[in-house]
Formats: sequence, structure tokens, C-alpha cells
Amino acid sequence: MKLLKYFLQLFILITFISAQEKILFIGNSFTFYWNLPSLVESMAKDKGISLDIYQSTAGSATLKDHWDGKRGLSSRNIIVNNDFSIIILQDHSTSPLLKTDESKEYFNRFIKLINNKKSEVIIYGTWTYPAKPLIGKSFKGIDPIQYALNSIADENKLRMAPVGTVFRLFQERHPEISVFTSDNKHPSAVGTYLAACVFFKMLTGESPLGLERRYERKDEYGKKVFLGMVEKSAALKCQTIVDGMDMQ
Repeated sequence: MKLLKYFLQLFILITFISAQEKILFIGNSFTFYWNLPSLVESMAKDKGISLDIYQSTAGSATLKDHWDGKRGLSSRNIIVNNDFSIIILQDHSTSPLLKTDESKEYFNRFIKLINNKKSEVIIYGTWTYPAKPLIGKSFKGIDPIQYALNSIADENKLRMAPVGTVFRLFQERHPEISVFTSDNKHPSAVGTYLAACVFFKMLTGESPLGLERRYERKDEYGKKVFLGMVEKSAALKCQTIVDGMDMQ
């Protein structure tokens, strides 16, 4: 009887592990600020959905850096040597506009590599930030980086996470809450929570309404750490704006 119980528990564990969606984020600080990948994973767990999320990131990295193995990165090897359900690609925030040909080339290189692994690609549509107006123009009311990325997504029939659009809409509706840190470039805790809601909805198909405002985890020493850490009112505003958008 004990042996039967053991094998039953083992079967359940194996089934659980195999049912997990294994996901990889490739990017830079716009991806790793405030533990975005882990926050998305915790949000899914909150809804009873198992996502196993990894990241390959380095500050200021471009997709070219990822491809060439610069900045201590080994993204290509990680893709080749693992089986991910979904891989999320984020280029340096200004590259799609200021280095358009290079950005497109390395998006396409990664897309081909990932397609060979039969994984889905999602393009991370980042934001135009106020700290460095791009190419001397004002983009009030439109999302130029995502506009530039749309051609890549459309040509390859990929989904794009419209984080930049959501940032703009959030700031228009709630100007009193900044989605940026003091450098007017990187996401604030609220900005990261907002981006996490976008990825949560894209990866699970579920509404972010009702998610917690913070999540508890343990580090490698078993000590408590928190992810998210935004006010309840800000969390609800983030959830509401993402809930109303089509992410498919």
C-alpha cells in the first residue's frame, strides 16, 4: 500500500512538472527591473497556473549583444539546450528606431533560431521614455517603438506585448502615478507591476483583476522576500487598464 502511494505521488509530481509552461525572457534592465519575470510567475501561481520562468538579461544589452555572447550572456546556448514553450524577446529600448536595420536583423535571427526549436516568440513592445526624446520628435498619443516593432511581428505572425501602449494609456489616465523611476527611463515598481499584468494576461489568457499587490517568496537561504510591493489602489488601476485590452 505504501509503495502504491509512493508511485501515485511520483506520478502526480511528474505530471505537474511536465504540465508547466517553461518560459524565457531575453532582454535587459527593462526586463529585470523589480524582478518582472518572477513577479509574472507569482501572479500566475496566485491564479493556480504553473509557469516556470527564466531570464537571460544584462543591463543595456541589445539583441546583438545576446546573439554575440557579449556582457556575459549565453542566450543562444540557453535556447538551443532547453525546451521553452515561449520565449520573449526585448531589444535595447532605442534600437528599433535608431538602429532599425540592426534591430530587425537580430530579431529575425532569434526568431529563426526559436522557430527551429518550435517555441512561440512574443516581442516585448517597450516604451518611449521622456528622459531621451527619440530622433528629436514628439510622439504624444502614439507608440513609435511598438510601431517600429509591428512590422517584425506582422511579417512573422507573432504576438507583441504592448507594454509601451499600456504605459502611455496609464499615464494619460493616472498622471499622478509615475510608471518611471527618477531617471524617467526605467520602470518604477508600479511600471513593472503594470508590465507584469500585461505578460500575465498574454501568457495565461486570464484577467489580472483580483491579483495581489505583492507576493511573498523565499530566497536561496529560505529567507522571505517580497515581489510587487505596490499600493492596493495602484494595483487595481494597473489590473483594470490591462483587463480592458485585447492581448491575443
